[in-house]
Amino acid sequence: MNANDYNKKQLDDGKLTSSHITAMAKFWQENHANLQVDGKCGSNTIKSIEGEIGPQISAVATEALAIAIENIGNGEEGGNNSGPFVEMLHGKDFDGDDDDDGSWCAQFVGWCVEQAADRLDVSMPIKRSGGAKRLFKNIKAAGCEITHPLPGDVVCWDRGTPGSWQGHIGFVELLDDNGLLHTVEGNVGRFPSKVRRFVHDVSKDKRLIGYVRIP
Repeated sequence: MNANDYNKKQLDDGKLTSSHITAMAKFWQENHANLQVDGKCGSNTIKSIEGEIGPQISAVATEALAIAIENIGNGEEGGNNSGPFVEMLHGKDFDGDDDDDGSWCAQFVGWCVEQAADRLDVSMPIKRSGGAKRLFKNIKAAGCEITHPLPGDVVCWDRGTPGSWQGHIGFVELLDDNGLLHTVEGNVGRFPSKVRRFVHDVSKDKRLIGYVRIP
């Protein structure tokens, strides 16, 4: 159970009360400048919180993560960066060849977001790109960059020479209390690469670029 669901259950069960929320609001206000310390979660306090953790996860982001999880096990067939699933991500009809159709980590993330928007009958909130770092920038421009990722956020790394155009991107499933980042990613490792779950120790991950939130 993630933190949001757990806290909602605590509220529903009456174990987390308005007095607790007031105390937490006061604690936040006391430790952040220019806020009136009154325990009320008004617009200024909410903006202050969102300035550090970002806005709440959108329905599209939640659905996109669910779609990514549904597709665990799908991936390359016949050849590197090839097969019906990979070609579908690139917007192609499968041609039966095992030729290399290009990296697909960013295509997978963009496709999941696109499918989520379709399911929810809303406009596509981001501009797709086949480049991981370009997609990361597109999501940042449409949404925001955040420091404390939640399920449904998107994470990006350097790939190849640090600082180059090459990157890798995937979905955050959970950042646990031990600092371990649980993700769902595609196009990792040698052929046949599949959509898989991964765990990263962020304290030791020197290639980590950051996290963005889908609007």
